[in-house]
Amino acid sequence: MESSLPVLVVDDARFSRAIITRSLTEAGFKDVRFAESGLAAVRMLEDRPADIVISDWVMPEMDGLELTRRIRDMDEILDHFTYVMLLSSQEEMGAISRAFEHGVDDFISKSALRTYLLPRVWAACRTAGYNNGLLASNRQLREQIATLERRNMVDALTGLGNERFTDRALSDLLRQVASRGGAACVILIALHNYTELAASLEPGDVNRIVRAAASRLEHLVRPMDVVTRPRPDTFAVLVHQPSAEHCTCDSFRRILTALDGHKLETASGVQRLQVAMTVCAAHGPDGIPTPDELLAFARERLREAVRLGEATEGIWQQKESELS
Repeated sequence: MESSLPVLVVDDARFSRAIITRSLTEAGFKDVRFAESGLAAVRMLEDRPADIVISDWVMPEMDGLELTRRIRDMDEILDHFTYVMLLSSQEEMGAISRAFEHGVDDFISKSALRTYLLPRVWAACRTAGYNNGLLASNRQLREQIATLERRNMVDALTGLGNERFTDRALSDLLRQVASRGGAACVILIALHNYTELAASLEPGDVNRIVRAAASRLEHLVRPMDVVTRPRPDTFAVLVHQPSAEHCTCDSFRRILTALDGHKLETASGVQRLQVAMTVCAAHGPDGIPTPDELLAFARERLREAVRLGEATEGIWQQKESELS
């Protein structure tokens, strides 16, 4: 039998290290290291973990129980499992119980080393391989979940953040305003002929229009501003401004001018964007809303912009979500 699992032998007695290392090498273990003290073992494990550690219990400076504790701390940080086997001349039940209480996985009396070492080490290989395989699978699962979580916050059509991303980004912006001052500015842009386009054009043409509008919008804002698509017919721009006085229609007029009436070539002919916009703010003097409160306020102002045919603006207030 052969094994590539890394093994570390720790013993302050050179003769014992040599005996154990030779036994493992002759049994087919390809990755066997040795350390002459617990401190040296810790340094080696910090450089490269082992799957199995075979250590003497009684050693100067750091004994086997303290080494086990240090190994368990490293395992927790590295998301790794190390099978720890202690060797000792102590055979009373109290000593064995104390070893297991400290996280030791196996205990071998030095008097029975020749008989039990290799069978116990092969059993340790199975345990370590199983546990580290399980930890690797869990890591892969967590990575897959994280990837799905990221995908669940991205609008597949435009690559912009979706509604969930908008809520999270706005929450971050509002926390920034609460702690550092300034104003949270939410600009909502509605493609208010979206329903009409979706009913009269092929889906591919509608998608091209939305992507083109998203691309044009991204080029109209600063790199630090956040552009999202929380709804199929709505884009959002989240901006941190020095004060609410900077959150006005005039401050962002260029967005409305560049998008409204913009002509786009499609397979069905030239189409024009019909855009409505609102600019809404929240800042300390009027209270800091939740993301839902500020978005609800902005959507109400956006509906008014569609109805009036001109951009609207407003400042969220603590007691009432309407422009005073």
